[in-house]
Amino acid sequence: MHTVTLDEVEGWAGAPLVVFVGVGTGGSLAHAVFDRWAAALDRPWVLRGLDLPPDTPPATYRRLLSAVRGNAAVEGAVVTAHKLRLYRACAGDIALGDELVEVTREVNTLRAGDGLVQGYARDALALSHVLPPAADVLCLGAGGAGTALLLALRERGAASATFADTSPGALDDLRAVARRAGAGGVRLSYVPVEGPDDCDALLAGPPAPALVVNATGLGKDAPGSPVTDLAPFGPSTLAWDFNYRGGLDFLRQAAARGASTMDGWDYFVAGWTGCLTAIAGVPFTAGVLAAFAGAAAPYRPRRG
Repeated sequence: MHTVTLDEVEGWAGAPLVVFVGVGTGGSLAHAVFDRWAAALDRPWVLRGLDLPPDTPPATYRRLLSAVRGNAAVEGAVVTAHKLRLYRACAGDIALGDELVEVTREVNTLRAGDGLVQGYARDALALSHVLPPAADVLCLGAGGAGTALLLALRERGAASATFADTSPGALDDLRAVARRAGAGGVRLSYVPVEGPDDCDALLAGPPAPALVVNATGLGKDAPGSPVTDLAPFGPSTLAWDFNYRGGLDFLRQAAARGASTMDGWDYFVAGWTGCLTAIAGVPFTAGVLAAFAGAAAPYRPRRG
């Protein structure tokens, strides 16, 4: 079994455990490749998913934190869908592992040790290792993945970045992150959209983006794409879908219009590298990322 209950995490007495906290963790290829990743770090870990509903109450997150802190057999946790809610429920009880926890007000990694639980926000660090160069960027989606992109772009010298979302609240939250972090010289724009036609218009420019990112989850978490089949991709555009599995309609549309395409596999591997190096207490280096990528390569889904 790839998954456990919170009761089982609290009572875990087997091999050192890394908990994978999400909504539907069973379908992730992380389970298939995890033993190779643990071996790359010389750790005898096992991985189990803990599936919690999106409306999980704060008390459950606090119980999870107590289980990570109180059970010596639990090494830590990798957190996906619950990063913001976990932070809100447990911020006062988590020791800061890095400064981006307070900037993003999210936690994507928990590391246990010495009676404490350290929290990390490693998404931006992971993304910075695989981010292709581009002067002008359009990101469709202003949630957690969009936030990671904004922070990674600060370090890469992009001229402009436009973030679009159907939720004005998500755009407001992203603005707040940018204020706390500083834009780093990137010219930022935040655009509310109602649907794919509005996203097509942004893709047309000006400026015409060199990199267009699907950070909406459409194509994996829900069917579809944030743009239409007539979206004005061009041969000088790179379309990057942060998803690596699912329909990937966004990439199909981009390829049909002559654009280059890139799926989310490298980001997936880098994300796990960031989390597991934090739990292991070792630096996230290009060498470790290369080892993780090599270990995961046999499991990469074929596209097309």
